[in-house]
Amino acid sequence: MNKLLLIFVFSLLLFSACKKTDNRDLTGEFTLEKGFHIKAVAAEPLLISPVEIEFDESGRIWAVEMTGYMRDIDGSDEYLADGKISILEDTDNDGVMDKKTVFLDELVLPRAIELVNGGLLYAEPPNLYWVPIENDQPGKRELVDSLYSVGGNVEHAPNGLLYNIDNWIYSAKSDRRYRFKDGKWEMTPTHSRGQWGISNDDAGRLYYNNNSNPIFGDFVPSNQVNANPFLDSKNIEKQNLSPSRRFYPAHPTLINRGYNKGAFDENGRVKTFTSACTPHIYRGSQFRKDYYQQAFVCGPEGNLVKRYELKQEQGKIAAIPTSEGSEFLVSMDETFRPVNLNNGPDGALYVVDMRKAVIQHSAYMTSYLKELILKNKMDTLPLGGRIFRIADSTNAVKPIPNLSGLALKDWVSFLDSKNAWQRTVAQKNLVFGNDKDLVPAITKLAQSAKRSTGQIQALWTLEGMGEITPELLTSIPTDNPKVLSQLILVAKTILTKANANDLVPIFAKALEGKNYDNHLQLAHTIGAVENKSWLILAQMYADDPIMSEALVSSIGGNEATVLPIMQQYKAESYINTMLLETIDNQANDKRKELIASTNDQTDNRTRGFELYQTYCGTCHGHDGKGIENLAPPLYQSEYVDGPAEHIVLVMLNGLQGPITVHGEIYEGAAVMPGIKQNPDISDRDINDIIAFLKNGFTSKPVWFNLKESVITKLRAETADREEMFTEEELKAWPID
Repeated sequence: MNKLLLIFVFSLLLFSACKKTDNRDLTGEFTLEKGFHIKAVAAEPLLISPVEIEFDESGRIWAVEMTGYMRDIDGSDEYLADGKISILEDTDNDGVMDKKTVFLDELVLPRAIELVNGGLLYAEPPNLYWVPIENDQPGKRELVDSLYSVGGNVEHAPNGLLYNIDNWIYSAKSDRRYRFKDGKWEMTPTHSRGQWGISNDDAGRLYYNNNSNPIFGDFVPSNQVNANPFLDSKNIEKQNLSPSRRFYPAHPTLINRGYNKGAFDENGRVKTFTSACTPHIYRGSQFRKDYYQQAFVCGPEGNLVKRYELKQEQGKIAAIPTSEGSEFLVSMDETFRPVNLNNGPDGALYVVDMRKAVIQHSAYMTSYLKELILKNKMDTLPLGGRIFRIADSTNAVKPIPNLSGLALKDWVSFLDSKNAWQRTVAQKNLVFGNDKDLVPAITKLAQSAKRSTGQIQALWTLEGMGEITPELLTSIPTDNPKVLSQLILVAKTILTKANANDLVPIFAKALEGKNYDNHLQLAHTIGAVENKSWLILAQMYADDPIMSEALVSSIGGNEATVLPIMQQYKAESYINTMLLETIDNQANDKRKELIASTNDQTDNRTRGFELYQTYCGTCHGHDGKGIENLAPPLYQSEYVDGPAEHIVLVMLNGLQGPITVHGEIYEGAAVMPGIKQNPDISDRDINDIIAFLKNGFTSKPVWFNLKESVITKLRAETADREEMFTEEELKAWPID
């Protein structure tokens, strides 16, 4: 409570000194790619520890404030219910947010939002909720998924909530997707993707990453290789688009495992991503045209944002770094922590800065990093939070539009906007408004919009409204390859053997052309209804891994029929190998794992951290540095640095003094009771506590996992022991 009071007092003092966000151009405080400028549109004390934002139709910013994450170096009060979802507003139209309305309060580690269906979808682990918005107040809450985020470390829990063009909502680090249809929420399994942050391109392909690798992606729109339960995707989904992890901070920064050889360059700057997050595909209208659908990746550990050019060829996508030795955006401020990126209603790019000195979670923090944080007094820096707008200096920056007064029919034209934010909001409004009188206007746009993106957006809007028919699809021109690929994909949502003939004109157009993407989408689609075209494609691409995977996925269950034909055509080929593997998997009932998980995903160090805080921290201190007259320190002690078996013996049987730690003798208070009679603490629990200690409290941090069989053996060997160990007895215990 004292810590919270200090934070509150700091906020009041800061507020008195700065009534609102500084309205200066901040380009000089960053190293920014030439031709761009940056400006703060919101900052503390208006918001603290933001992790995600979304703009509404009024141009306001909805911000998720995850205040519980690492409020101090020990991760204290992580589950304190003080998280918020707030609405930030610019009341004087100067481009800076100056008013805050708390929409939801008393949340524990909120992490994701999506404005949808006249309400707010939001994640507060373990639940996913939807709540209607009534005059900026929450209505009656509806539980969408009680298992959205079960267990897991906050760094590795589902987040994102991205409304994709296919009308499904996807999350990073999640094997579920969601859709509101016919008055109820639906959930289906999907592949688990990434760690923190998720984005999409105009075709609906998804992009994500993990902390060490900046950008992964799917070569095709989502859930395309799920038709065959006996085929695992190896060549299409979860592809590493940029094998190089290199980036270029402007100054030395602290990282968790900086003791590893080669972690820093000759100037002491970290060389590679260790906390990459949110690969974002820019689809705004304010930047120059050649920046459209380029990728931007946050590197909070390097205080930077990196830019990649996406190149597509023969089904593959590659992310090419756009500079060598510098980055798109770099700060000298070590509290600049970009964690999310957004396209704005004005076409600009927005950066969510968590503005936090300590971003490594306590469960994973090594003693190496903790010592450096304390030495540099980074743990004393106040909590903050900022939102920046990055704009292209060669183009005028228009004010954020207020579109809240538009009638439903007015949104139809926005489906053809150059700005993907406007297109997506228009699609959501029209899908959930579901005014059938607007179908002719939307259909006309699907047939003849000025831009292919407008045609595609209108097409998926009709899908969301339940208006897709073979007649409608065959009325749309197929001259543009991008539109044709989406036509095939939308056709797949209604395709049956009964209506396949009605869709032949679309499939035939794709087959007769030479466009690889059209062939790839057809390969994903045609196998379920028509073998002749499937065989034509299979013979054309028999040794193409991407196309072969698509074809075998779509043929699901019919592999034994086509295999002899393909073997006769070419005895050995990539597709034949895949067919044989799939047939073997089917014979052995070896299915791919594509079932929404309900298991606790908490890793051993996180469990160990939580168990330590519950059972050990009261006496040894939450930082492991001991409590006077109660218990000696564990932090970098001989006991934690020593054999793990000794820790097991002490935990099971207890330890009595005198004992020596850091050269100091502890006697009277040095009594630790054993826990082997406690039925609530299992061998797994002991193992997890040791995993945490060996990472966070030892002088030589390691990723550690002692076999539970060793703990079970030691428990059996000391089952009849009634007395505590002494230091001498412990040292004499034989270690295998």
